[in-house]
Amino acid sequence: MSSCVFAKPRTPLEIYGRSLPNDADAAPMLFPMYTVAADVLLKMTRVEPHERLKDKGELVVFSDDLGQAAFVSHQWLAKDHPDPDFKQMRTLQNALKRILNSSGSLSLDFITEALVQTAKPLPMREFQVQTLYFWYDYFSCPQPECQGKASNQMEYLHQAKAISSIPGYISECRFFLALCPVLECPLQGKVLTAATWSSRGWCRLERAARELSANSTWVLIQSDASIEVVGTALSFPSGIVGEGDFGVVQDRQKLAPVMRQILANKLHHCLRVGDLAGFRRHLNLQKVHLRGLVIEPVTGLLPSCEAPGGDVVAEFLHQNGFRRVREADNAGWWPLHYAALAGNAELLKGLLEKRASVNRRASKDEPLLGFPPWVSALDLAVFYKHQEATRLLLAMRAQLQGGVSPAIIGAATSDNAEGIRLLCAAGARPLATSMIGSTVLQCAAGNGAAAALEELLVHGRPGSLDLSRALFDAAFFRGGSAEMVRRLIGLRADMDFQMNVARDFKAFGRLLFAGKSLQYRLGRATALSTLAYHLHGSTPLMQAIRSAQFEAAAALIAAGARLDLRNSRNWTAADFARGQSIPAFLQLGLEGDPSECRKVSSLATGGGYAEVPF
Repeated sequence: MSSCVFAKPRTPLEIYGRSLPNDADAAPMLFPMYTVAADVLLKMTRVEPHERLKDKGELVVFSDDLGQAAFVSHQWLAKDHPDPDFKQMRTLQNALKRILNSSGSLSLDFITEALVQTAKPLPMREFQVQTLYFWYDYFSCPQPECQGKASNQMEYLHQAKAISSIPGYISECRFFLALCPVLECPLQGKVLTAATWSSRGWCRLERAARELSANSTWVLIQSDASIEVVGTALSFPSGIVGEGDFGVVQDRQKLAPVMRQILANKLHHCLRVGDLAGFRRHLNLQKVHLRGLVIEPVTGLLPSCEAPGGDVVAEFLHQNGFRRVREADNAGWWPLHYAALAGNAELLKGLLEKRASVNRRASKDEPLLGFPPWVSALDLAVFYKHQEATRLLLAMRAQLQGGVSPAIIGAATSDNAEGIRLLCAAGARPLATSMIGSTVLQCAAGNGAAAALEELLVHGRPGSLDLSRALFDAAFFRGGSAEMVRRLIGLRADMDFQMNVARDFKAFGRLLFAGKSLQYRLGRATALSTLAYHLHGSTPLMQAIRSAQFEAAAALIAAGARLDLRNSRNWTAADFARGQSIPAFLQLGLEGDPSECRKVSSLATGGGYAEVPF
């Protein structure tokens, strides 16, 4: 028996044999947290820089005794100004008015509602009980560029400190708001959407800081009426910080120590609250979180056990608090699952040589990471794009068919084209289906996974129904880009496809939607129950409007999608737009004038800039 094996621990702190300092999991603030109060924000007619608001006395250094804070993550519409025409801020103001003057709750996104039974919607009163203060980069961080010759090195230093303090600001905030209205952007020659927000390196850092904080949920604002609480990683396709888009290439490496500090804070927090499973997850996911960044992972939380011969398995068990290779933790995961998160092929091989079962499945779900029960090491390796680990597991005859869904669906969801190639070479079916009835192609389209979709087309010939369902799923979930719409229509997907729940879902999916539809009829309207009630007979255009993917809606109208079709509740696409503040181009399109939708679709697919009225 290895000298690293120890008695079964009772708590995470006992594993590490020492107490943590009281502030071990606190994100540092190197610069004051400047905010503006809600009443000040609601009166704004233009977005002014930090220095101007400070001179006017409208900035407040936030502290808990003042009220509650909200962090606003957003995209910049111009190189030197985040919102020159006040389009984003107007959306935030309108959404805030709705929140502050309404009863009820902000609904969970429908994926969280379906998967996380303990998750609760966010009551509006949570925003109303105390004064709200808002952190927004342009008026909360120094902007020395706006001062011209008056700026000096000290002001740039203060700006750098404020940027490094972003994780601390996010930890201090009760709410995290992702402000993502659909807007044309002349500077970049494209349309800004929630998907482009998710692709930005800086926005990815802010989201990572939130999802790795004690309060991981956040609020997605796409219009004043499309506001939802995002509760799991599966609810919105995420991206790695180091693989995000950066306007200034050097910024990528500047964020490396910030991201490492976020991880260190998360690991310390997990230990402090006794979340050993969470600690194991993020300890082993460091390779994923830090991908694309040149920096070493967090180590030294526990001294090495110095196993004879450098035994990687013994060291892994020691660092993760396991006694044996064949031992599950309280989360229903086994050492092999955590090793698969890390993607270390040498470690996986060592565990398998010590009789770990290659096809061992987790007995419980992990909803915050987006995993259902019964996932395998192969499922995890493929999802996180660990190609060497995938090759090893396939060579050891890992099963391709998963519990809820086959491994290839995980590859499609995470846009892992190489993983799809490896799985298909091992015998995976490119048109396999999940327990609910969704195909691999539909999952790729629904998640906006363009590279995965193209790889699937190489390995299989989808029929018109599958292509049409893929178009529907793109509009139904998060894949509603104009490029995805055009590609699928070009492959002969039916843009006027109408969902038939009995035909298009397996028994489990039909049961889920029937139950939620009944819930809606009984007066319990939520995002999922409303979706289920209106699902049968709906079209991609209806779903694009429902999900506030207005770029996809523009592309569908530009392609000639019918406006007169009705779903089983007798609703047309225009009915789905009622109660929403939709862009002017879409309003015109729904009234029968597709000209502006054609311009937006062309702009979104790189066809050149066109001035678009909003």
